[in-house]
Amino acid sequence: MIRINKGEVNTITVTLYENSTVANPIYLFCFNSQQTNVDYYFIANDTSQYLRRYNQFEVTETTNPDTLNGEVELGNEGFYNYYIYQTNLQSTSGLTNASEAVQDIVKEVENGLVWVVPEATSTITYNPQSNTAIVYNND
Repeated sequence: MIRINKGEVNTITVTLYENSTVANPIYLFCFNSQQTNVDYYFIANDTSQYLRRYNQFEVTETTNPDTLNGEVELGNEGFYNYYIYQTNLQSTSGLTNASEAVQDIVKEVENGLVWVVPEATSTITYNPQSNTAIVYNND
């Protein structure tokens, strides 16, 4: 499972090499919200030093993202399905956003689950306002 913190830079580590069919593929990520069924696409650069062992990506969850440079704006917190695709692109020049690369998908190389958690600054609190106690009387 991948964990994404909203509003932060996140490191994603996956293993894509064994399913890839070209030497230096450009990977297209798709996060699909389980709540809304909306797809969120982005392309990130592989920063791993050991590509045959693992693939590592820096992904920033932000407003006004550049989806061609590892940035994405996700919807609500919660669970998403992820799909990582190998494309036949040589570069991202000519694209204005990552969703334009869907037509260049060669194959799916990995899928799984993403958990998107709230920003660290948001705190969920509970303040009960009622002073009424409800008692069950079995008469």
